[in-house]
Amino acid sequence: MRVQFPRWAPVAAGFLIGAVIGAATAVVQPWVPQPWSALVNSSSPWLLGGFTAGALSVGYRERAAVAAGLAVCLAEVGAYYAAATIGNIPVTHSYVIFWFACAVTGGPVSGAAGWAWRRGTGRGSAAGRAFPAGTFLAEGIGAYGLRLHYPPAVVIFLVIGVLLLALVSSRSRQGWVYAWTAVFVIAGALVYGPLLNAVVGIKSGGISFGP
Repeated sequence: MRVQFPRWAPVAAGFLIGAVIGAATAVVQPWVPQPWSALVNSSSPWLLGGFTAGALSVGYRERAAVAAGLAVCLAEVGAYYAAATIGNIPVTHSYVIFWFACAVTGGPVSGAAGWAWRRGTGRGSAAGRAFPAGTFLAEGIGAYGLRLHYPPAVVIFLVIGVLLLALVSSRSRQGWVYAWTAVFVIAGALVYGPLLNAVVGIKSGGISFGP
């Protein structure tokens, strides 16, 4: 007998996933040394949470996955700052509105990508499979390469991105996966690089990697 979950289940699951990721990030952030601290001061790992929630929503329509991805990213930001406040953890609060804006933008996209990947049919599945690798590669190039000029983090993100791409390249539609990866990398590098530089300068998560 198949268990029928309510319509709001993907959103509830998304909030739970996001709350865990956001709070955990705030708690471990002070203890992670460079260059690994880049992984807890970046967007790509958080977008994986939205991607996961979207993948778990495959039994629902795409809009449920979009809502779940949004819920994850909103909960991540909220839980991060709530945990930092409760635990008296020093974090930068001047970009709260900015990060919520990023959540509203990136959350739905990551959720839709996870849903498309798990669904596994049509050209959309290639975009979904390319999304995780594309976000890591884009952030490595745009944020830590073009904007922050921090080579150790560039290497970490590029290695993760290449490994993620290798994991999905053994299946069909490889050409479409590579094409979508290129789209995500180019668009993401512009966002993580020049756009973020205009908004937050040479800071990432309140930590300056610049000279």
